[in-house]
Amino acid sequence: MRTMHRGKSRMLPIVHILACTGFLLVALPAAAQHKEPTEEQCRQMVDAMVRMVKTAPVTTERDKRDARAMTEQVEKIVKDNRARGASECDSWRAIGKLAVRQ
Repeated sequence: MRTMHRGKSRMLPIVHILACTGFLLVALPAAAQHKEPTEEQCRQMVDAMVRMVKTAPVTTERDKRDARAMTEQVEKIVKDNRARGASECDSWRAIGKLAVRQ
């Protein structure tokens, strides 16, 4: 998959592709039920996404930098939201937006 960046084509870093794919796979059980996920389901999805981001295979230095940055952002979202008592589903939505934006 290629994207255009200032007129030049570049490959999407593998960590972004894996994060988006993981985001979709982890959300399937809730989506299959055609209803909003429970707080527990959201927590499981958040925990799974954090594990996925941390263990994404990377080979290039750029992918390693991107993976570290994404891991830091995801962990910050989770830590901050849990510290202020926000819903796990809020964390899930924020991580999803981050993954899609990347």
